[in-house]
Amino acid sequence: MSVFIKTLRKSFFIKLLLILALAAAPLMAQNFNPPFPRTMFQRPGGTAGGACEQFFAKYDLAIHAAGADVAKDANARIRALNPNTIILGTSRQGVWPGSFPPECFIYREAYATLTRTAQPGDTEIMVTTTTGFRPASGDYYLLIGEDDWVTFSGMTGSSFTGIPTSDFYAIDESHTVGDSVKTTVRFVGFGMLQNITSFAPLVNGQEVWQYFIDKRFDPAKQDFSVFDGVFYDAYRVHFWSEDIPGGVDLDYNHIDDFDEHGLDWFNDQWAEGVKPMLTYEHQKLAQTNPGKPPIIAINTGAAEGGYVLDYAEGMMWEGFMRFASDWWTMLDINRQWEQKHQTAFTMIEDYDPEKRAAYSKTKYAYMRYGLTTALMAGAFYGRTYGDSYYMSQYFDEFDTDLGYPSSDPQRLASGVYVRFFDKGAAICNPTGTYVTVSASDLTGLTGYQGPYYRFKGGQVPTFNNGELFTSVQLEGTNEDPSRPKAIKGDGILLLTQPDTVVSDMTVGNTFNNDTSPSCNAVELTGSWLDIEDPNGPDAPFATRNPCYSQWNQGDEATGYHLASPGDGSTFAIFRPVVGVPGYYEVSEWHGWAGNSPDDEQEGTNVPFEIVVNGVRKTSGVIDQTIKLGRWNRIAVLQLPVGNNNYVRITNQGNGMIIADAMRFRYLGTNFQIDTVPPEPPRNVKVLPY
Repeated sequence: MSVFIKTLRKSFFIKLLLILALAAAPLMAQNFNPPFPRTMFQRPGGTAGGACEQFFAKYDLAIHAAGADVAKDANARIRALNPNTIILGTSRQGVWPGSFPPECFIYREAYATLTRTAQPGDTEIMVTTTTGFRPASGDYYLLIGEDDWVTFSGMTGSSFTGIPTSDFYAIDESHTVGDSVKTTVRFVGFGMLQNITSFAPLVNGQEVWQYFIDKRFDPAKQDFSVFDGVFYDAYRVHFWSEDIPGGVDLDYNHIDDFDEHGLDWFNDQWAEGVKPMLTYEHQKLAQTNPGKPPIIAINTGAAEGGYVLDYAEGMMWEGFMRFASDWWTMLDINRQWEQKHQTAFTMIEDYDPEKRAAYSKTKYAYMRYGLTTALMAGAFYGRTYGDSYYMSQYFDEFDTDLGYPSSDPQRLASGVYVRFFDKGAAICNPTGTYVTVSASDLTGLTGYQGPYYRFKGGQVPTFNNGELFTSVQLEGTNEDPSRPKAIKGDGILLLTQPDTVVSDMTVGNTFNNDTSPSCNAVELTGSWLDIEDPNGPDAPFATRNPCYSQWNQGDEATGYHLASPGDGSTFAIFRPVVGVPGYYEVSEWHGWAGNSPDDEQEGTNVPFEIVVNGVRKTSGVIDQTIKLGRWNRIAVLQLPVGNNNYVRITNQGNGMIIADAMRFRYLGTNFQIDTVPPEPPRNVKVLPY
């Protein structure tokens, strides 16, 4: 497959896709069964970032948590770039005091009654007992009577203290002696959950699980008609004892269920609530999005199979091996999902933590390990930066096309696994040791269609060298033999036909936020201001600076750099690392200067030059008052291998200069620029509208 067609698949030719999508919209059907590798990106905290749709649209599957108004705009922007991106919406996972009726909650067995009347403005209430009311996880909520939620900060054996005198969690009505006092369960990592078991009272004549789903589907809060499905970002379909520190009382008899019945009983009751809840949610999705397959995927953090296979379409492994027990269990669970569903929305959300911020995105073996693990069992794969999974990282391998599986995963004698696809193969090393795999190890296996080739890639050209595959040494380490999950491995993708795959290189303002894995951020000289878009992740898009940033809060939040006009001594260099020589389209991106479009006067003549191996090849000016929030081509030229090629902009202009981002898009080795103007239109008629 040509680079051009491959790039179209990932929606990088934005203008062309936009035209095709608009022209053929009634004829095009969204593809819910994309070829492999299948890529995904989840952002739990809303959408964020000025150019967030650019990042989401790269992937086969995108997940975000934007509210109704923002989601509608965000998803329209994503689909304009890539109509085939499957978008799942994250909504409220549990319940919170004040947001749901008290009948919805799971309570502890702890129970007390008032021994003194309680009035609005009281900072202390007197009760029969406080035993069991403050678990180790820090649950500070009380329910007084039927519906009065309060918080507290201290307690004695017979009182709760530190109750606020005003705000929502103050006492808001009078209570007499004998009124009940109880507290909710807060599950570790999951917050508070609704009691979906048969013991829960009805809410407005509905079962709790039905009421909960109806409220989730309130279009004023989360309009699922603009999504393709639902994603539970943290939910349990099965519990372990460490999930629930302290007691729990599903059946409301004031006895700890673990003491009275045991954990297995608790899980049985819970499962009988999950089943009708997810069945009902599928019905709501089918009504909301007629003609689309209803998709529900659940982030349980770790391995889940069993009954949920029949009630959902997928699950997520959060952090790859972060919460898994071992690689082989992961493979087995993933295979169960793949065999159950025609398209399984199982996901491996890999990540680089903040402590490895300076170098982890170039640990390509770690990425290949996660990606080839996903390929062994039909999962979507994504790699992000940050413990909260808030920045996407994109690799050459994501743009390859292996087609569809033609075999099951097969284990070699060395412990390495291989799986064949109709356009290639994937090899994964989960052994924890270095292993060499040869072409001869593959011949004779089910699905073999060799010989195979490494693709020619731009990020790691020494590894992805485009040559006929003869052998490869795959990394493998095991830092802690007592913990199989500590294994770090490696993998490789092979193709049945030679191909060149070079993902777009972007050079932005920060190392992980807006800069490709193979590149470093912009090099700044002189007086530059570090500017961050002040808007939060759920701000309307019209208020956001359309700078090239995928995150605007916290770590690596820089949106762009800004300089005042001057003599040219303040300048910025955008330097790609070219792994494959050839023609590259060079494009510049900018938003506006300041917090709003009218804050500053941007320059109309920002000078730029492009230097190749020390020689200036072209120069010109950029008008940064127009064409905001888009890629603007400034040149097409040949670039050799290395990092001695760059774009340089200076402040020698007539307004504020924005150093935002540059993109270097590989066009091949034989690219011909079309210089022939189109024929003028003929027989043009003006028709009344």
